[in-house]
Amino acid sequence: MPRTRLTTAIVLMALASGQSPPPFAVAAPPGDATRGEQLFARLPCASCHDITKPWPGGDVCPNLGNIAAEAARIVRLREYRGKARDAAGYIRESITDPNAYIVPGAHYRTEAGKSVMPENVAQALSAQQIDDLVAYLMRRR
Repeated sequence: MPRTRLTTAIVLMALASGQSPPPFAVAAPPGDATRGEQLFARLPCASCHDITKPWPGGDVCPNLGNIAAEAARIVRLREYRGKARDAAGYIRESITDPNAYIVPGAHYRTEAGKSVMPENVAQALSAQQIDDLVAYLMRRR
């Protein structure tokens, strides 16, 4: 049974029995943050992105010390033209399509106006690895 139908069924059964429906937490990203942290350190990510300092900053690429909070803010900006609607979606989009939104900064664009982040990063990763990276970066508040 798909998750939404299952959730609806649980709520309806609880209401029919006179009980309060169970509280539902916001769904966490499907990745594993521990594996994502290991992957981040092993890949070239850490050679460009500093995760110990807050966004934006960074001489080569934006710092990611508080990327989850910044991602949530960025998707609400009027000038944001990407497709993500939440922080996890923005982080995923930044990995899979680094040109969807380029953080303002003198060093973050090539002379051609594209992101300095390689466009093929996601092609070298599995879907699970991307999920793991997103889960890890969502912890950086």
